[in-house]
Amino acid sequence: MRDKITDAQRQIIIDLLPVALSLRQIAVATGLGQQAVCIAAKPFIAIMQATGTLPSCKCGQPRFHPRICARTAGPGGTPDTPERLARRASVIAAIMAGDTYKAIGSSFGIDRATVRKYLRFLTPAQRDRRKALERARRMETAPSVSRPIRDHLYRRIASYVPRWLDQHLHDDVTSEAYVALLDGTISEADLRDNVERFARVARDSFASKWGHRSLNARLFADSDATLADFIPDPAALVAFDRIFEEVL
Repeated sequence: MRDKITDAQRQIIIDLLPVALSLRQIAVATGLGQQAVCIAAKPFIAIMQATGTLPSCKCGQPRFHPRICARTAGPGGTPDTPERLARRASVIAAIMAGDTYKAIGSSFGIDRATVRKYLRFLTPAQRDRRKALERARRMETAPSVSRPIRDHLYRRIASYVPRWLDQHLHDDVTSEAYVALLDGTISEADLRDNVERFARVARDSFASKWGHRSLNARLFADSDATLADFIPDPAALVAFDRIFEEVL
C-alpha cells in the first residue's frame, strides 16, 4: 500500500532535495517509504535537471541516479561519517598495497568476504591495478613446473626420491641415480633402496648443518685458514676420497 503524502511532507521533500545525498536519506528523514518519496520527488528532480540546478553525485553521475551509490551512502541510507570514510580509506590503501584479503581482515577485525565488499569503492584503474598485483603474487607463490621428462626410467627414479629434499637436490639425486643405473653402479632390482641412499647422502652432504664440511672451507669468517691446512700429510686426503666413494 502506497504512503499518502501530505503537502507538508511534500514540501519537506522539496527542501531536502538540494542537500540530501540520496532518496533513501529523505525517506529516513521523513519516515516515508522510499517508493513514495521517489514518486513525489521525480517531477522536481526533472525540473532541477532541466534548469541545471541538480547537483552531481560524488561518483560523477547526476544526484539521485538509479541504484545505490557506494560513495555517498552507508547502510540504511545514512551518510558516511568521517570515521567510516577514514576506515574505508585505510582498507582501500591496504587493498592497493597488494595485501591479501586474509591479512587485511586480520588487521581490521573483519572477515575476507567483508574485505572483498570494499572492492566496489575502487575506481576502474584501481581494480585493474589490484588484479595485476594478485596475478603477480600468484606467479611468485606458484610452484615451478619443470618440463616433463619422457624417459620412463627417469620418471620412475624421480618418484622414488623423497619429497623432503628441495627441488634442486631432488633433481641432482635423480640424475645421479639415473647415471649410476646406466653405468651399472647400482642395479634395477634394488633401485628404490639405492635412490633413498643417494638421497640421504645428498641430505647429509648439502642440506644438514651437521653433515660433511669442505676441507677448503674457512675455519672462521675472518680467517684464511682451512681444515686442509691442519692435515700434516696431504696424501691422507686420499683416504677420505675412498671413504666417500664407498658410501656412494
